[in-house]
Amino acid sequence: MKTKLLEIIYQQQSFQIEYFVRPGKEKTILFIHGLGCSKNDFSAALNIDELQEHTIAAFDFPGCGNSSYPEHLSLGMDDLVEITKLIVEKLSLERFVVLGHSMGGLVALLYCLKYKEQVIGFINVEGNLASEDCFLSRKILQLSFTEFLETALPELKEKLSQSENIGFRKYLETLEKYSSPKAYYDFCPSLVDYSDNGNLIQQFINLKIPKIFIYGSENSSLSYIPLLKNEGCETTEIANSGHALFYDNPKGFYKAVSIFLKTK
Repeated sequence: MKTKLLEIIYQQQSFQIEYFVRPGKEKTILFIHGLGCSKNDFSAALNIDELQEHTIAAFDFPGCGNSSYPEHLSLGMDDLVEITKLIVEKLSLERFVVLGHSMGGLVALLYCLKYKEQVIGFINVEGNLASEDCFLSRKILQLSFTEFLETALPELKEKLSQSENIGFRKYLETLEKYSSPKAYYDFCPSLVDYSDNGNLIQQFINLKIPKIFIYGSENSSLSYIPLLKNEGCETTEIANSGHALFYDNPKGFYKAVSIFLKTK
């Protein structure tokens, strides 16, 4: 996977954003990663036979992966939407399917609502839609940054290190190698606020573009899945997987993605 850097200016501040683009003749897929994650979560897509003809693009949000994060700024979800817009312009992406995971699913939803003319489809991979989705970020709101840095983050890493789940171990690897603790901490307040107060389930249901909600079998108890189904939203459960479906069951996950792209 060949990566590159691009520069964007946001709030009069320069950001160095790392990304990759693999050109193709079919639909463009823009991947938006989750909290503390990176573009690498979608790198396996480059080797999926069913996706070989598609343009695939992914980038690291500021403070994630190998993208810079100015310590004097504090960014939130609305900022990430505008930063996504700037990156889309820099990469000359015109009309695309957006695939958002976890926090990235929320950013993708907000992007679809604000810049709907650019998006031809939305693959929501356990993106934040309700209060129950804030199982990590909500705890951080109660902490100062020092407490998060010295206590909560080490505890999270220790818990992840003891997990047998492939996705959790990959998440730990990303946290150890790349992510800015400050960015992680800064993203949480608006992530929780939108999940609690953004009417996101209805916003997702009301989207007038092809869409799908993909979730892991370990999270099939999410309370809003029956509502999505009853409202006619396409949903797909990926067997033998948790929150990081693309690591837990990549074969099943990418099959669901490729089916969606073929039929929409």
